[in-house]
Amino acid sequence: MKIIIKKEFDGKNYIGSCENLPGCYAQSESSDQIVVKLRKAIEIYRKSYSKRNQTLPNLYDNPVIDRKIRFNSISASQLSKILTRNNYHFEYKDDEFYLFLNSNFPFNRLLIPNEEDLSPMIISKIFGKENIIYINNDQLRVNSSA
Repeated sequence: MKIIIKKEFDGKNYIGSCENLPGCYAQSESSDQIVVKLRKAIEIYRKSYSKRNQTLPNLYDNPVIDRKIRFNSISASQLSKILTRNNYHFEYKDDEFYLFLNSNFPFNRLLIPNEEDLSPMIISKIFGKENIIYINNDQLRVNSSA
């Protein structure tokens, strides 16, 4: 099982995922905590498949929602509204994670951290890089000397 941990481009968060479990993500501000959170995310994700007697997905079953999205910040609760409009429903929910199951494709799951400000890296993996526009407030400032 290949674990991937990356630091967000703004240096604010660490993002964890598992290459063998597409759609399973964790997020933390601490490099020590990301490993703990990712282990819990993997456990929740695997239990969901086990409970339904389904085999784990392969690397190519990565859930991508084909919607254009423009955001400065997005919370897990805001993302859950978008997901429910796109045939996903809650399978599991706690203080740390939301697990969604796709109604049309029951092998397709998405586990996201329950955060007020989800990482743009996670959003780009869910929606695809070509479908997102991340607007940083610093980018919106206009140079008044021009």
